[in-house]
Amino acid sequence: MTNEELVVLYQQGDKRALNSLIECNKGIIYKLVNKFYVEKTNSIDREDLEQEAAIGLIIAAQKYDVNNERKAKFITYAIHWIYQRIQRFMEQKNTNNETSLNIHIGEDEENELIDTVKDIDYSYENVEERIYIHQLRQELEKVMKEYTTLQEREILKLRSGWDSNNTMSLSEVAELFNINIGRVRTIEDRAYRKLRRTKWGENKAKEFYARKRIESIYSIDKTIDSINFADKYLCM
Repeated sequence: MTNEELVVLYQQGDKRALNSLIECNKGIIYKLVNKFYVEKTNSIDREDLEQEAAIGLIIAAQKYDVNNERKAKFITYAIHWIYQRIQRFMEQKNTNNETSLNIHIGEDEENELIDTVKDIDYSYENVEERIYIHQLRQELEKVMKEYTTLQEREILKLRSGWDSNNTMSLSEVAELFNINIGRVRTIEDRAYRKLRRTKWGENKAKEFYARKRIESIYSIDKTIDSINFADKYLCM
């Protein structure tokens, strides 16, 4: 039976259907848990994460609207709730690292708004940057909810490591959603285009290039200062 058929039975009161649903999606639960679980993190037990993921799946089964003609596939909906549950659990444990989504903002796909933020420096000098990244995440989350579909959002997050330090390859996401790699790439590219075309995306593109220009000027100034220093003190 399909996930959707099992959900219908469960919502009609068949508890065995829920057990079958969890059993059928154990592979997905394990893969998502693997994105968050780190063996060196002693404060989190893998079984706890798996339990939270299973609870997320159950919540999805309870909330899934089987009568909505425009509904997403259950697995897409379930991944969203599994993520929500795991992330909330990890936040309570104070172990999740702050990361950001690599959004391509220019015609050249090598241009990125911001790289994944890892090993955050909590020194005074980096406070402003951390505040900027935190604000950026909040803004981006709001824009994604407004302009992209649930499937597009979840694929972007899985591919970019939005909620963990581990990104997923095209093939891994394709296997998770039971679609081909080309389809994943198409959905991902479409979501990026949507974000770039928003007013927020246009403003961030301008901001990105302005920051790069300032950094470039600053680098040139430092080079000139170094040359002047060499001329003054080393060439005497």
